[in-house]
Amino acid sequence: MAHLAGRAGRAGRAGRAGRAGRAGRAGRAGRAGRAGRGDESIDDIGMADALLSTREGVLPYWDGSSDLMPSATAAPSEFQKLKALSSIPKEVVIDDRLFYRFRPNANQVLCTELVNSGAPIPLLSMTVPDDAFFERQLMHMRSYADLRSDRMGEIDVQLDDITSFFSSALQLDASRSDWILETLRAVVRLCGYIEFPLKFHFNVRRPSQLSSRVMPIIETPTHGSWPSGHATESFAIATVLAGLLYRQTDDATPFSMHAVSDTETKTGNLLLRIAMRIADNRAVAGVHYPHDGMAGAMVGISLGEALVNYLSGASATYTYQLDAPAATDNPELTQGALAALLTAGTRQKVDFTDAPAARDTLLKAVWDAAKGEMTTKA
Repeated sequence: MAHLAGRAGRAGRAGRAGRAGRAGRAGRAGRAGRAGRGDESIDDIGMADALLSTREGVLPYWDGSSDLMPSATAAPSEFQKLKALSSIPKEVVIDDRLFYRFRPNANQVLCTELVNSGAPIPLLSMTVPDDAFFERQLMHMRSYADLRSDRMGEIDVQLDDITSFFSSALQLDASRSDWILETLRAVVRLCGYIEFPLKFHFNVRRPSQLSSRVMPIIETPTHGSWPSGHATESFAIATVLAGLLYRQTDDATPFSMHAVSDTETKTGNLLLRIAMRIADNRAVAGVHYPHDGMAGAMVGISLGEALVNYLSGASATYTYQLDAPAATDNPELTQGALAALLTAGTRQKVDFTDAPAARDTLLKAVWDAAKGEMTTKA
């Protein structure tokens, strides 16, 4: 059941050949022309032929007049119109409302919904480590490789599907979690829109480009290594799911992923651990450095918190700064190191421009529908 839920999340992910196809899918550009179609099974030649012969066999003379009337007289709401759409048009409409609110800008992630006094306040500012740092990270790669035989099953599934691993914790499935999964798919597409330009800007070489002894066990993507896309997406998913669990009612107080995951007894901590495991598996596979996961975690959490806060009535969200490690440091992605970044003195609380009542009503309706599908709360 959980795996079925995860397969529903694959729409926002691409194939295994380096996930390069996901860049185009971020805006659904390649499929937007098909937006007028319904279920794609109608393309089947046999079905089309059967429908044609049935129409010819049952239809009496038709003079071209209308014989149907709308069942409702009141104009439908935006959310009602969205629910009537098939999957691709629905995704395009959601993305149109969502994507322009966030954008990458060189080494920053910006959110257009934040108050600023001329210059935009970055949701996240990042400083990439130097080449010597990534050479030091190879020492971690040597020990991570020892875990490959134990993790191979996870690594293989996670090439295409990370949602199932969260679904197993919260019992999400396609039959009763439709809007939760729709929200998560949108989050993954948003992450793709953000992460690929960041990778392009930083252009960090993959571990196997520094040492032939890495010998990855899966195909190495052609785009840059830092930050990790899997980490970005998994931590964004964890944060948004935590928001759905912990923000069952709107609250002006900003939501913080750290606050709901700082002890092992909290459900948010389990979601955080799942995201960390997914990020670590990319280093185990040999296609990422451990610190790529840390950078992806910061991107994913900052995006996820901004979404949760914007949609759940918070007056503000948090902004962060990820500095390059000190010259002799060689950090990995750990809960302690991540907590230190999420509570650092560089963290700021920045107000949203619009009051909750003035924010996008369609995105808010999608959020409320997803929140209503949660069968439990934290």
